[in-house]
Amino acid sequence: MNPITYCMNVHPGEDLGAVTKALTDVTVPLRDALGGGACFPVGFRFGSQAAAALRVPETLRGLAGFMRRNRLGAIGINGFPYGRFHGAPVKTAAYEPDWESPHRVAYTRDLFYALSRLPAAPLGDDHRLSVTTVPMAYDRGQGVTDRMIENLCAMALFLRKLEGFTGLRMCLALEPEPDCLLESTRTAIDFFERLWQHPAWNPAYRDLVGLCFDTCHFAVEYEDPLYALRAIVSANIPVARIQISAALEFTPYATEGDFRPFLDPIYMHQVCRREEDASMTCFTDLDAESLPQILGRRGRIHFHVPLTWAGTGALGTTRHTLTPAFWRYVRAGGWPIEVESYAYFVYPDYLRTRTLSESLLGDLTWVRDQLRSV
Repeated sequence: MNPITYCMNVHPGEDLGAVTKALTDVTVPLRDALGGGACFPVGFRFGSQAAAALRVPETLRGLAGFMRRNRLGAIGINGFPYGRFHGAPVKTAAYEPDWESPHRVAYTRDLFYALSRLPAAPLGDDHRLSVTTVPMAYDRGQGVTDRMIENLCAMALFLRKLEGFTGLRMCLALEPEPDCLLESTRTAIDFFERLWQHPAWNPAYRDLVGLCFDTCHFAVEYEDPLYALRAIVSANIPVARIQISAALEFTPYATEGDFRPFLDPIYMHQVCRREEDASMTCFTDLDAESLPQILGRRGRIHFHVPLTWAGTGALGTTRHTLTPAFWRYVRAGGWPIEVESYAYFVYPDYLRTRTLSESLLGDLTWVRDQLRSV
């Protein structure tokens, strides 16, 4: 069965002390509660400060030793948030630095270096350890630039050399997200076709750069996750990791009072309003400006909600898009799976009646049950 874990960006990960505390307080107990067996998979998140600290061989060996003692193995690292990701406004800063910047390149190299020296969870022959990253950039109208592609090609060359030294198979995984340069199946496929035709691209790099597939992000744009995933695979784009998550869905009966608990100053919550002709009108965030324009309408919001939550009636979730056919396809593909629950600390109070550990356990158990039922 697919390796199943949760993404550790739900924890502070700016320094290694915070990462080790999260592993001790949450990950190891979850391993025991889920019957982790010989090696429980971990989806790390290291901010730039933590990644830099792992350049020190003694520090890296210390983390690796902790993992071995506690039967933990990495499936990859979330390399999306570069800096602080909790407790203060993040919004569009979550996408910075983008792939125009040498800081993004250096940070991602640090993450792959660390990943190459940490104990790994068993993966199928068709799958690689991966570092997820921003979808090139938040879309400010500039489009994909040659500098971005050249930086990506330089990263692929680095990965090929690292594989030669270590024998480890690794992949950089771009993560499409609403309102970004890569946001949908179409934009992702168009980007990879452009990448593969670029003069700096080497066809030998084909398996080194792929996608992280987040079901919430595709659902927000009213893409069926099964069809989107099939289209990406059919386009020969490597899928490194599947992130299972559900978006907030609203009906014409939702009131301002229903939405207000989800107004959040920390993260971006892009909104897609569904029109009567099935087209969409999109807003950059759920806020005081967009709220009046979605009342009385249908749509979806990039707000990761618990997989165990069925909704309130006027507000629902996109969990229903994760059909038995989707689970059969994911199971057959054997992809590593992460539950993506980073928004836990900005959930409305009525969605945080359980501790973080209890909430993660519920979502992980729900995912396991879906896979076992098909």
